Amino acid sequence: MTYCHQFLSNLSSLTRFRLHTGNVNGYTQLKVRRFETSAEELSACLDLQLSSNPIAADFKENSCLLLCDNDHMDNYERDEIKITMKVFLSAWDVQQIDQAVTSLKEQLKTKDIEVLILSFPELDLIDGESEDDEHRRWFEKVKPLYTYMEKLVETSEIASIGVSDFSARQLKEVLEHFDVKPSINHVRLDGCCQVPPELQALANDHDVQLLVHNDPTPFPTNNIFKTFCEIDSGCQKAVCSPLFETTWLSRYSVWVRKRSIMTSKGYIVQFIRKHD
Repeated sequence: MTYCHQFLSNLSSLTRFRLHTGNVNGYTQLKVRRFETSAEELSACLDLQLSSNPIAADFKENSCLLLCDNDHMDNYERDEIKITMKVFLSAWDVQQIDQAVTSLKEQLKTKDIEVLILSFPELDLIDGESEDDEHRRWFEKVKPLYTYMEKLVETSEIASIGVSDFSARQLKEVLEHFDVKPSINHVRLDGCCQVPPELQALANDHDVQLLVHNDPTPFPTNNIFKTFCEIDSGCQKAVCSPLFETTWLSRYSVWVRKRSIMTSKGYIVQFIRKHD
């Protein structure tokens, strides 16, 4: 039995679990490759890890399976490093943020995170809806999620908030409505090389950093479990059924403050059993 086959068989009794890649930077094969998107990097990482022999994992309900050693984190004191994370949501659900933040804190053995960037789900389109009505409906969806992030700042679980792919109008709405202002707007420059002037001016006026990312929108998280079935011919189709689907995915990076070196980068994905 191949490791991939055994891995999938061990998952058969679970209804919910999380997968943690550990430090992606620990793999030279990945560091020397240039990926067009972060989704390609994650897929390549899982391919590499599940085709080799990862650390033996304890397959328990609602547990987090660590696929490689993360002990290098112990080389630094907490005040020597800065932790940032980006969470990709599959639904407008506050619990997904809570689960993602809690899981990362547990995995990295920390009480707080410096930066939380949230990638909001895509808004379902309604035929015939005006642009203004769509924007109002979008903001009603955003409010409870952003309010929850504000509470995380108030309790010192995170230090600052970031958003992703906000237009100038969306960013202005958030800046005007909430007390805790976003410090970052992650932007993807598809088909061009410049940030829209209106967005650039707004960000400058409110000290919001515009940082470029290569994350696909939306992040193809539900293709991740299918990757397991394609890694090895020993992973028969029957083993891959019933499939799991993702509820959220987070990517984190750990920086050494004084040296501006990224000492760690990894992904955590939550899976739930897919209902027929």
